[in-house]
Amino acid sequence: MITEKILPLYGFTEGELVPINDGFHNTVYSLGNLIFRLSPSSRRKKEDILNELEFIKDLWKKAVPVSMPVKSIRGNFVETVGNQYFLVVFEKAKGIPIDVTNLDIWNKELYYYWGNLMGKMHNAGKNIELNRPRWTVNQPDLLNLLPRITSEPIAEKYKQHLKHLFAFPLTSDLFGLIHNDFHQGNLFVDKGRLTLFDFDDSAYHWFAYDIATSFYHAYWQASSFTSENTQFSREFWEHFLRGYQKEHKISKELIQQIPIFLKIREIFLYTLFLEKWDLLNLQDWQEYTLIDLKNNIERGKPYSDVNFAEIIDKLVYGKIK
Repeated sequence: MITEKILPLYGFTEGELVPINDGFHNTVYSLGNLIFRLSPSSRRKKEDILNELEFIKDLWKKAVPVSMPVKSIRGNFVETVGNQYFLVVFEKAKGIPIDVTNLDIWNKELYYYWGNLMGKMHNAGKNIELNRPRWTVNQPDLLNLLPRITSEPIAEKYKQHLKHLFAFPLTSDLFGLIHNDFHQGNLFVDKGRLTLFDFDDSAYHWFAYDIATSFYHAYWQASSFTSENTQFSREFWEHFLRGYQKEHKISKELIQQIPIFLKIREIFLYTLFLEKWDLLNLQDWQEYTLIDLKNNIERGKPYSDVNFAEIIDKLVYGKIK
């Protein structure tokens, strides 16, 4: 088995790798205080992974709490396994996954530190130059969705959203090196302190995409598991943006981009689910999700009831500090 080739590379003579089935693209295992990630060499080049790790190490030097990579006994951060996979090992983040039903964790304080961590990461990344994927006007489909979208109406919606971004200037306050998959599933919390991991998709992109991704997944889970909390959206944005603004500038243009990226994230997830789920054996919640996403995308329904113009007004009048 391929797992038998992994352990000796990190000095283990015994032990069992425990599968973690959270990712769509990589195979992830846990052993002790380490996380083992296998990436198909058909999907990632070694250079891509080395640049990802450089981003993580640079963030650590700038006091951004991230899960650090670990060298093998041969002194390598990336090992090749079976000529089919690249292996990277990380320190396991301290703490536990974020549970939206645990109000001792899922609360205003978490939203603040979540935004603060993202702002710190965006600010730190401004002085980091790496060879990572980059959004441009000539190549705006950074997520590589257009070849994969099977519905022409949805493809047209996606193109329209991308075109809306062309009106924004590529300034250092709006655009830079981002995580590109910044949701609560890639955060662990330990006594209020957050650690960020899984930089596999990091890229030069609009900062608003990270922000929109965080809210998209937070709102999805909050509305699914704590529907009685009708104030979630207001509380999230108030405290998240207050934390973010402590580390990074918030402009009108940044907020204007968020609803665009909420719809882009919706199309991304719909396309991903169609690819990864067994469409002939869908569970009820999966079938409902696909129908709901498709209808919302085609109708152009806003992702949530958030009034982003109101958020901009509050920022202009200095009510978010």
